[in-house]
Parts: sequence; structure tokens; C-alpha cells
Amino acid sequence: MRVGGALALAGVVLAACGSSAAASTTSGSSHATGLLAKVESSHQLVIAMSAFAPEDYQNSSGQWTGYDPAILSAFAKTLGAKLVIDAIPFAASVEAVATHRADITVDIYYTKKRAQVISFSRPMLNYNDVVAVNKSNPQVKKDTVAALTGKNIAVVTGSEEVAEANKTPKATVTQYSNIEESFLALSSGRVAADYQPDVDVSWAIHKNPSLDIKILGPMPSSLAPPVASLRGYYGVPKGSYGKEFLAKLNAYLKKIECNGTEQKMIDKFGMNSPIYLQGLCSAGNTYAS
Repeated sequence: MRVGGALALAGVVLAACGSSAAASTTSGSSHATGLLAKVESSHQLVIAMSAFAPEDYQNSSGQWTGYDPAILSAFAKTLGAKLVIDAIPFAASVEAVATHRADITVDIYYTKKRAQVISFSRPMLNYNDVVAVNKSNPQVKKDTVAALTGKNIAVVTGSEEVAEANKTPKATVTQYSNIEESFLALSSGRVAADYQPDVDVSWAIHKNPSLDIKILGPMPSSLAPPVASLRGYYGVPKGSYGKEFLAKLNAYLKKIECNGTEQKMIDKFGMNSPIYLQGLCSAGNTYAS
């Protein structure tokens, strides 16, 4: 099996939003039903994806890369399929899966609201939300609720961090359509802080040293959600339509978590700390707080 970066992405097919591939629900498999049959018969796995590097992003050649495409293209290969990227805003990705426009949405936090409309895979990565500030002229000096009170906080629309910002006393919450816009706002001093997963801030600084941002510290515990919900999950359609597909996905994720394959995949994106996969091999297939 070819894994990681460009190797795993050799079979990725790009698709515009609303493509006919994304809308297909043909089922021609004699041994599977619902979504699994659709993927096996069409040989396409449709991913609702937005640009959150290093999770998923387009390189200078316009090719989608990141650890989500790497992980899922290898999974698609086990089903005899290739990835079709349905590039849509993050806020629309859960609805796309819930309405069967897309087959899977990537790397999302668990929330009860989302669980009402999609099913969650077993956890695939550990995260930690952090407070990022301007490096040269920080408007916030400590990673405490008191220091953040009344400040202008940047978040990405539809993300878990919106709730964290809304819990910050007297804060002005400024929402951006993607993470790059929020980092630019922070770098230029238009917002005082940015609530994001640590991997996203670290990656942005690594790829663009001219960004005038830094990680101040972890999200205050009173603002952050339960630890388990800071893990990344994949989301698939609920009910019998997605049941067999989800079982296949969970078996694949557990295998690569336990045999070291996933660590090799994320290593290619500078994520060589064991914290990212700590405890995942022994984790259950369903969310537990």
C-alpha cells in the first residue's frame, strides 16, 4: 500500500462542488448495501473537504494534499475506489454528508448537535486547542480567561472554536470563512487572539514564517470542551445507509493506528510527536467523554 503525501494522492480525482459524482447514489454491489455499495460500484469516494493545512490543502500545482487525503486515499484503495474531492466551506461539510451529497467529512470534532445528523468514526487524531496571538505586539499577554475577557477573538465559521469564543466573557467574536483569513487578521493586528487547534497554528508558522503570530498557550480549561471531543473524527451518513461503510472505515483506522502506518503518514507533515496518536489504538469505536 502506498501511503503519505503525494504517493497516496496519485489516485485523487478533483471535483467541483455539486459534481454529478458527489450526487451519485448508484448501488451495484451484491455483498454490500447503502454507501459501501455505492462506493464499490462507482469506484469513487467523495470527500467534503475545505482548506485546513496540514489536514487538507492544495499545493502549488493545485493538487490536494495533507494527511486526510493521504489516510483516505489509502482507505479508498481498499474499496477499489479513488478520492473525489468536493471542495466546500467547512461549515457546509456536515450538511453535505447528512444529505448524501458527499460520502465523508474529514477531521472534525464531536458535538451532540453534529451527532444528530451524521455518524462519527472512531477517533483518528488527538488535538489541543490553543490561543494564538500577534507575535510582535500581542494584545493578550496570558492564556487566561481574565486576559481574554473583552477581546476580539478570531475563529473559523462552523468550527468548535466558535463555542469557545462565545464562552469568553464580553468577547467580540469575529468569524472567518477559512483559517488562512483568521491568521492574516491576527498577523495584521485586526484581532487580539485566534482560537485554533495547535497543529494548524504550528503548520502555518512553519510554512509561512512571515506570519507575525505565535502560540500563547493552551485554551483555558473552562472554555475548552471535554478532552475526548478534541480528538479528530471522520463523519459519515447516519443510519443503515452508512452502517457497513462505517464498519469498514473503523476497521481500517484501527489497523493503521495500531501498526504504525498512520504515524508514518503524519510524519510527512512534521507531526512526529507521539501525542497525536496517543491512546488511539486502544480507543473504542464510539465517542466516550
